Amino acid sequence: WAGSVHTTERTLARRCQRDLNMSFNEWRQRLKVLKGIALLEAGHAVKRVAMDLGYSAPSAFISMFQRQVGLTPQAYMQHKRGSR
Repeated sequence: WAGSVHTTERTLARRCQRDLNMSFNEWRQRLKVLKGIALLEAGHAVKRVAMDLGYSAPSAFISMFQRQVGLTPQAYMQHKRGSR
């Protein structure tokens, strides 16, 4: 990531903390959650979403999603459908 924006890893980490008030890893996980939600809403299965986002197993994606959102992907989608 740092190389793609022509900076060092340390500078990227400091800028994330300064500008976003979160670590680079936290920002990256939040980005993955947003992409995951978009894929789930498009009808993709959790397994496919996990693989598309670079997770080696769906359980790793589910765990990260639940830490970030407070719900599993399935529970999130059920809640979203129920609130329409």
